Amino acid sequence: MTLGYDRSCWFTLPAEPAAVPQARRALADHLTYWGLPRSHDLGYGLRLIASELITNAVEHAAVVSPEIVVTLTVHDGWLWLGVRDRHPYRPVALLETVDDTSGRGLLIVRQIVDESGGQIHIEAHADGKTLWVILPWPVA
Repeated sequence: MTLGYDRSCWFTLPAEPAAVPQARRALADHLTYWGLPRSHDLGYGLRLIASELITNAVEHAAVVSPEIVVTLTVHDGWLWLGVRDRHPYRPVALLETVDDTSGRGLLIVRQIVDESGGQIHIEAHADGKTLWVILPWPVA
């Protein structure tokens, strides 16, 4: 059985390296509160995905985006993780290969999402973008 109702949270973090572990802890706490055991594969994968997306926002967008907004939502059997910054650049590293010397973090994100049967979506805004990772919400 899946979670039969929606849940959502969001938080704003400074675009600095310390935001990465803060976000991982906050996401783990919310998932646990929503009934997902900390040891569940989805929790591990989501924390890794969040680490990569937030690290990229810190490294590439902080110059124009002093804050990053992280959103976590469960809706209709899917878990949505959004990382929003104010930089208009849309990452192409999602298409990079293992032979590249950088950009492997987003390749790892793509692999986890594909293996989970999920999706990645980039939503453009007038003042930046949100990278959405959408994963199946597991049986409770």
